[in-house]
Amino acid sequence: RSKTKRRLRLRPGILLALWLAAVASAGEAAVLAEKTDVDLGFVYRDEPQKMVFPLENLSSDSLRITSIQPSCDCTTAQVVPAVIPPGAKGEVVVFFDPKGYEVKGKVKESVKLFTSDHTNSELLFTFAIQVGIGPEPEPRSLAFGRIARGVSDTLRVVVRPAKSGPSGAPQPLKLEGARSADSHVTIARVAKNADGLDEISVAVANKDGAGEISSFVTVETSDSLKPEIRIPVTASLGGSITVEPGIIAFGPTLPGKYVQQTVKIWSPDKIKFAVESVSSSLAQLDFVDIRSADGSFQLLIK
Repeated sequence: RSKTKRRLRLRPGILLALWLAAVASAGEAAVLAEKTDVDLGFVYRDEPQKMVFPLENLSSDSLRITSIQPSCDCTTAQVVPAVIPPGAKGEVVVFFDPKGYEVKGKVKESVKLFTSDHTNSELLFTFAIQVGIGPEPEPRSLAFGRIARGVSDTLRVVVRPAKSGPSGAPQPLKLEGARSADSHVTIARVAKNADGLDEISVAVANKDGAGEISSFVTVETSDSLKPEIRIPVTASLGGSITVEPGIIAFGPTLPGKYVQQTVKIWSPDKIKFAVESVSSSLAQLDFVDIRSADGSFQLLIK
């Protein structure tokens, strides 16, 4: 009897489904990376970068990441989750520290993944970046230490302008203002320093012995890439100061003569404080001198 030959035409979607079914039947995982390359453009060296590359497991087997190899020590990566269930999605999270890459021009780094997908066991993710030196505070943080109740302390900070922008040329900088969300921290602008840079005066006042504070001073700048700079502020509010001796006994004194007594004012917790004024309800008492040494004060009374 005669046989009729027919040609079977399959659409691309059907072919992909058949291929995935064959992979799944062979006990292999199929991984799809939606994007493998990004361009981060121009960034400053003190701005760590985060990138996310989506992954999808198209098979009926779990996808495992067996190894991760960044191209440099400045790059770290992790896959979330580490094992991607069948038909589920995950992501490659990459962190890059740009410090050390400033003024090197456009550079390219990568992260290589080794997976349990036998048909595509290696995945390469790349990123391009150009790093410059942006406006930076000096010092980078303000550590006030311990401050006694009723006392305030002041530190100053300057923000140096960017040394290199996207065009490679130095960028002028203008400070638009500064603010803090902590009620113990007050901010004032002061005159330019010897280098012609605007200084910001930051004061922390211990009003209520609130304990440890950890806050930020936010400086607003005219820099287009870095309009705000956050400066950490730490202080320990509390404690007390000690006066030794607690009682001064002069004893009998002849007319026209005087005796002297030195009083030490200090803090057992080494908190910062100041002796702003000294007064007495007795006209016969006089305060000769106040000397400061090693965080304590010596008060000479006669």
